[in-house]
Amino acid sequence: MAMKLTEIDIGKHETQKVPSPGRCIYCGSTDELTDEHVIPFALAANSVIYLDASCRACAAIIQPYEQDVLRKQLGVFRAQVDAPTRNKKARIKDVDIHFVEVDDMGRQIRDLGFRNFPVGELPLTLNLWQLPEARILRPDAVAGDDHGRTWSFTEMAVADRINRSVAQEAGSKHVAMKLGDVNRSNFLRFLAKTAHAFAVMTLDPDGFRPFLTDLILKRSDDLTQFVGGGFPAAPHEVDPAHTTLLSLGSPDAGPAKGLIAIRLQFWHELKTPAYIVIVGEPIRPLDEIFGEAADRDELRE
Repeated sequence: MAMKLTEIDIGKHETQKVPSPGRCIYCGSTDELTDEHVIPFALAANSVIYLDASCRACAAIIQPYEQDVLRKQLGVFRAQVDAPTRNKKARIKDVDIHFVEVDDMGRQIRDLGFRNFPVGELPLTLNLWQLPEARILRPDAVAGDDHGRTWSFTEMAVADRINRSVAQEAGSKHVAMKLGDVNRSNFLRFLAKTAHAFAVMTLDPDGFRPFLTDLILKRSDDLTQFVGGGFPAAPHEVDPAHTTLLSLGSPDAGPAKGLIAIRLQFWHELKTPAYIVIVGEPIRPLDEIFGEAADRDELRE
């Protein structure tokens, strides 16, 4: 799959403002348009702003699940890595961590309750979701094989030290801490929304027939038809300092040949899962659409 790479480095604090499409990129309304952060502010500050690209009605649907991902799923991690926030006073400073006693096989024996820790004392932990390829890419897909599983990165040395301390306090042999959770549906919708916004901004709203608007606006729950996992290594050489990678391209073989795909990866230096989202069907020849996108990128630079 040939991909064109875009990298977002939140450390540079650069802002790219893209002219308004004149209508909402999710529903087509021209009423009450507001600016859209293509990459949410909580991940990339004001790095890419699509001016007047989302109506207030669609924003009211999107914001609850987007905020669940950014504040609940990623909130502690974002505080640990000092990711952007609009209100530093509201940033998470301490967390209640749930501990359980486990046997030699890791099975829970006893609930040990919660203990409060400052964020700075906790192991760096990132919770995401790992997926097989989207079903549209897999002609042999069968019901139930697309659920995926949680994926976590944890500083185990720090976690082990805390667990040993709690075990000694509780008189237990083995103790485990429960670190974070992932709302699968909200996370997959968040991926669909980000991929769609990036594709529309890059290719122009009239460049393709979108597949994801029903998912984004919660009119469909068929999340894994178009949203799935991707090849783990970035298709291009990347800067280790960059925290968000987005690539645009098209499958060159298989059932999705010729469709438009977005690859996303967050904090790739932690060897995080990558995602491939099939965003739509081109209305005009792909070479023509991608060529126009490259010309617009040069103008913005």
